[in-house]
Amino acid sequence: MSRVTLMDVARHCGVSRATVSLVLNDSPLVAAKTRDRVRQAMRELGYVYNRAAAALRTQHSDAIGVVLTNITNPYFAEFATGVQDILTSSGTVPLLAVSGEDRDLQHRLVTSLVERNVDGIVLIPAHGTVPNDLPELLGTPLVLMARRLNGMDVDYVGAQNRDGGYAAAEHLYSHGCRRIAFVGGFTDSSARDERASGVAEFLSDHGLTLSSELSVVCEPARPQAREVTLRLLTKNPQVDGIVCFSDVVAFGVLDAIADRGRTVGSDVRVIGFDDVHDAGLNRPSLSSVSVPARETGRRAAQLVLERAAGSTEPTVREEFPTKLEPRETCGCPRPQPLP
Repeated sequence: MSRVTLMDVARHCGVSRATVSLVLNDSPLVAAKTRDRVRQAMRELGYVYNRAAAALRTQHSDAIGVVLTNITNPYFAEFATGVQDILTSSGTVPLLAVSGEDRDLQHRLVTSLVERNVDGIVLIPAHGTVPNDLPELLGTPLVLMARRLNGMDVDYVGAQNRDGGYAAAEHLYSHGCRRIAFVGGFTDSSARDERASGVAEFLSDHGLTLSSELSVVCEPARPQAREVTLRLLTKNPQVDGIVCFSDVVAFGVLDAIADRGRTVGSDVRVIGFDDVHDAGLNRPSLSSVSVPARETGRRAAQLVLERAAGSTEPTVREEFPTKLEPRETCGCPRPQPLP
């Protein structure tokens, strides 16, 4: 079956195509009875607005590309939800894509979105991304989320990761930890660098160091975190506190501590990062630095819509505060019992 057109609706109603177009645009120039008759015809005929054709005329697609690295991790899902909150409320459609940390796939996805004339793109860059990976974005508004890209003068929204790392180390220190490690994250990740730097800063302020052997990198995934933590604890059995790049990493760290026959919350105290929903439900409950991912996504969406509308304000660099949520893995009591 061929697609129903405005002309088909016009013939069905016995009016001009221009009248149908005015009805679509809610023009007050069309009488109420005629508007009702045209809208009824659209429903009967199954008319669907041709947004692609409209985009060619207006040079606006009313769509924003959203490219994330992961969607199975609840942390990234919160970013996506926040972006969608704002876009859908403004009548804009989010077109979601997932790179899986693959730079080549990211390039293809971004190129495809630009070819479809999206009004802007919100991007969490894939591992290893450099500005030269994104030349096709010239002229398309771009907002980076959660991860920075040095050398790109574009809007960025993230969290106060350094402060969160500092607070995590400070809390472990208050529990008596003096041999504190940092586990997880890619070597070139701006988020990892900021979080680990916060830990290192606190330790330095108290006459301690975060040595290279205690700052362990790995893919932010549970199995890999377990493996590197097993090696860490074998070589450094005196480690008594661990700040983790993320909660997913923290779950792997907890696995390794159990495998080593040590007790979480006393022998080794652990704090994650992101405070995903399962952190508080885990047994033992996972202490974590809460990052406002949904709020970050909402702000990124607002910025990209402003840029798409022509805003020429100076480049935005915005960071939301983090908050430590102490629970059992750092030696604190569970905040509240499970229902």
